[in-house]
Formats: sequence, C-alpha cells, structure tokens
Amino acid sequence: MIIGAYIIYDYSHYDSSTSDHLFSLDNPAEFFFHLVILTAFIGCHVTAYLINDRKNLLIKTTESEHQLRIAANEWMTTFDSMPYGILMTDTNFNIIKANSHLKSISNIKSENHILGRKCYELVCKKAKQHCDCPAVKSLATHKTESYECTDSELGKDFIESITPILDKNGNVVSNVHVIMDVTDAKKKENKLIQTKNAFFNMLKDIDHTYKELKSVHNNLIITFSNIIDAKSSWTKGHSMNVSEYALAIAGEMGLNTWDIETLRTASLLHDIGKVGTYDVILDKPEGLNDKELSLVQQHTVKGEEILKPIEGLEKVLPIIRSHHEHFDGSGYPDRLKGSEIPFLARIICVADAYDAMISNRPYRLSLGKEHAVSELKQYSNSQFDPNVVQPFISLLNKSIEITPTA
Repeated sequence: MIIGAYIIYDYSHYDSSTSDHLFSLDNPAEFFFHLVILTAFIGCHVTAYLINDRKNLLIKTTESEHQLRIAANEWMTTFDSMPYGILMTDTNFNIIKANSHLKSISNIKSENHILGRKCYELVCKKAKQHCDCPAVKSLATHKTESYECTDSELGKDFIESITPILDKNGNVVSNVHVIMDVTDAKKKENKLIQTKNAFFNMLKDIDHTYKELKSVHNNLIITFSNIIDAKSSWTKGHSMNVSEYALAIAGEMGLNTWDIETLRTASLLHDIGKVGTYDVILDKPEGLNDKELSLVQQHTVKGEEILKPIEGLEKVLPIIRSHHEHFDGSGYPDRLKGSEIPFLARIICVADAYDAMISNRPYRLSLGKEHAVSELKQYSNSQFDPNVVQPFISLLNKSIEITPTA
C-alpha cells in the first residue's frame, strides 16, 4: 500500500510514470530512495517465503519425530519379546542395551545391574577378556562369531553369537549379542559324546588278531549304527536297511569283495554324524526351517570328522562325506557332480533315498514302494546315478524281495 501511494505521489510530482525516472542519476537522493524501496519489496517477499518454508519444515519435523517414536516403541516391543537373551555393546564392550529375556536367564532383576558392565563379565563371568573372545574376533573380522560358555554359578550352558553393526564406511559402531540357553541340549549331547568316546575306547582295546578284530569290528559297527538309529523311533533300523539295499545293488552290479566290504561299513555308518544333531530337530513333525536344515546337512561332514581318527576307515571317509551329493551337482556338502562323486557314495544315495521314501517319518507316512520307484526313475540322472538306479529297480522287480529289518 505504501509503495502504491508513493507511485501516485511520484506521478503527480513528475507528471510521468515512475519507471521513466526510477533509476535516473539526475537526483542521487531519489535514486537511492527508489533502490531502498525496491530492495524492501523483494526482501518482504523473500522473508515471507522463508517463514512459510520454515513453518512447513517444522510440521514435517514434528510428524517425523512422531513416526520415529512409534518405530522406536515397536522396536523395543520386538526386542523385549524375543525368546533369546539379547544385548548390545559398544566398541569397548560396554553393555548399552539388554532385553527382558536376558535378565530372566541371568537371574538379574534390574536392567540397571546390566547396563554399563562389560559383556565378558556378565556372559563369560570373566574379570577380563580371554584370548578366544568372540567379541574381539567380531571387531576384527566384521563377521558373526559364536562362542560356547558355561555359567557354573547358574549351572547353565549358553551359546553366544555376536554380530557387528557397521556404519556406511564399514566401521564397527556396536555389536549385537544373541545368547541361547542350551543346557538341556548340552546334557543330551554330552551323553552322546560319552557313548561315542566309549565306542572309540572299545575299538582301541580290540585284539589285533585279524579274525577276531574283523568279527568284533563288524559287530561294533552294527551296534553303533543301532545306537545312531535309536536317537529317533522314526529311523530305527534305517542304517541296517540302507546297508541291505546297498549290498544288494553291489551284488547285482558285480562289485568285488573289497568294494562290497567297504560299502557295508560305509552304509552302516553313513548317518553317524547325526549323533551331534539335536533330537528335537530329527523328530520335528513339520518341515525344517533353513537353520534347522543347515544343521541336519552338516551330518555328512561331522560323520567324516568323527571317523577320521580311526585307523582302517580311510576309504570310508569320502563315501560318508559325499552320500548326499547329487548326480547333477545340486547336492551337499561340496556340490560334486557325476564321476566326481565316489561311486560307492552314489550307491548309498539311492539306497538311503529309497528307504526314506518307503518308511514313516514324523512329517509324513510311508510313500510306498511304487511311488518310491517312480521317484527314482524321475530323478535318475539328476539326483541319482542312472547306472545305479537301473540295476536297483531291476532287482526290486525280481521275484526275490529285499526285506528290510524294520
């Protein structure tokens, strides 16, 4: 309004439009005054724009802050409801956050008695870090590290997994510790280890006389295969059945005596690695999740490791390791393909799959002989060696039946 009034005055005074002499240098005082008016006009508009923009920014900031509060509450609810002990530490191993389950398994009532303490004081019950501290390793490797420890005060066993959190530059800013109480599972595992150790001690004490050694050795292998199968009622007799089928295939294919003897031992002990697999996984009535499946699949490698110290079983080791390899390279643990897979392992693969299909399992009933045979045919040359499938099916079609033990 002020600018409009000035334009009217200026027009009446000069008898011409303001634009004709707006920036005329004939009168320096008026030139400066015009410049001030123009600058003030522009400044008012800029100021109004900035004030409005700031107002919008404050609104957005308030909304974002509200959303962050909601997200933080949801995160804390999830954090506290996890069925494992979880804590977060800084790079100096000071505990900065812990969930409710951790307080429960550590018998600590207040979070104030946890925060600020060193993680190794709470979890490992150590006054200082030990040389194998997984938290130190995690800082160095930038990978998840695991550690087993025993709390003698609580009488509990724990497995701790530590995962580093990295910033955008790849530097560790904190660690997340997941602590699982495995006391019951550890007790079962210790019993199995005692059984395994007892078995190995018996082998060491066997007389070196060839005939006696062979007889006792064979009986012990059968006994231990029964111990393996006894871990679950669903797999009772499985190792003996697989051995019967494998030896029948070997006989049909005309294998020599040495290969048949090696196949017999390998087939009886092919699942020995499952002594380290928890019963709850083997007896699970529904499908396994990825983590459980990964644990079960480790039994081929564990079986090789268990038998490696025993003299005389060198030929058996690669067979046990590779009996779940597939002919097309899609198996485990090494994804071997075709002739890369030991031939006797390919025989056990067929025998093992057939017995599994015709047997009841916790997650399904027997599929029956006809369905099992159709599966062997369908997956011949992909999962199974066709040179093994063909003689086995031929054998099954003969009038003489192979009778499993269970």
